Amino acid sequence: MTVPADHNGYNPLAGQTELGDVDVPEWVVAMAAGRTVAPVWRNEDGGITYRFGDGESFLKVQRPCLDWDLGAELPRLAWIGDFVPAPRLLGSGVVGEGDDAAHWLLTSGVAGRSAVDRACRAHPERTVPALGRGLRRFHDSVPVASCPFSWSVFDRVTRFGLDPAFMAAAPPVDPVVCHGDACNPNFLIGADQEVSGYVDLGGLGVADRWADLAPALLSVGWNYGPGWEPAFLDSYGIADDPAKRAFYTDLWNGVGTTLDRAETPGRSPG
Repeated sequence: MTVPADHNGYNPLAGQTELGDVDVPEWVVAMAAGRTVAPVWRNEDGGITYRFGDGESFLKVQRPCLDWDLGAELPRLAWIGDFVPAPRLLGSGVVGEGDDAAHWLLTSGVAGRSAVDRACRAHPERTVPALGRGLRRFHDSVPVASCPFSWSVFDRVTRFGLDPAFMAAAPPVDPVVCHGDACNPNFLIGADQEVSGYVDLGGLGVADRWADLAPALLSVGWNYGPGWEPAFLDSYGIADDPAKRAFYTDLWNGVGTTLDRAETPGRSPG
């Protein structure tokens, strides 16, 4: 099945336009209630996201894993929509039992296109600065004082089973409400070429702003090529902080590793 390169609503495609090997389950077709169904994204853990209709809603289907916890994402989606444009929760549940159970999350679409679709990647000179401004707008718009969620070093070490040495090595915190997975595919670009929405918010919580900046910069390199990191930081409005950048890059790449990562390849952002 081919997904059109340009369509309305949230496109979590990240440049992948062919998912012809996906067999759409009958229960997914039934949930679409007569609308067209297109599988538009498959992540590294085998989760599939389906687009219903022209993008008015999206269904994410996946088994629980380190990178996706349905129980964590549900309350965050319910909370964040008062502050920034994000998907609206439409439903959730589980199909099947035991190891074969599929957890699902149904959300509304958000106006815009993936920041890493073909058109956006073709123009990094405008997309990368827009992403920097979009992340800064997120950090400035979501209130720290009332945020009930954490993305702290302690919580990440606990949640992901990371090396406890990260807690002792953590630098002083400049707190904001972090996106939690500020990689480029999780930002949408609107018709005005600015960020129009934010998706994949299961890690949202209070942390140092470099907990978002570090993976965002990794993702800039992955998606747009080398040399665009200064443009991202300039548009965000911050000078590079090599110590914090290195620490939060190590933390991001730290799942299943120790602080000594000399022979361990980093995990792909996004």
